[in-house]
Amino acid sequence: MMITTTEIINDKRTKLTIDFNDENITLVGETEVVGDESKALSYAPFFEQDLRRNNAELFPVPEMPEASEEMPGGDE
Repeated sequence: MMITTTEIINDKRTKLTIDFNDENITLVGETEVVGDESKALSYAPFFEQDLRRNNAELFPVPEMPEASEEMPGGDE
């Protein structure tokens, strides 16, 4: 899980920072959101998805084990 922080810039803008260092990934994204802290926090999941998608090479997908012939299901 990433670390999300906010910083109020002024009465109309809030800085949103998402840090993935706790996942052993060196990536920190920052953006400014028009609105207060609650607006910034509500935007955080969308910003996180964008960061993960735009930096997909940093987020390896776990490999699925190959299906064995002995596994139930599949072609029946």
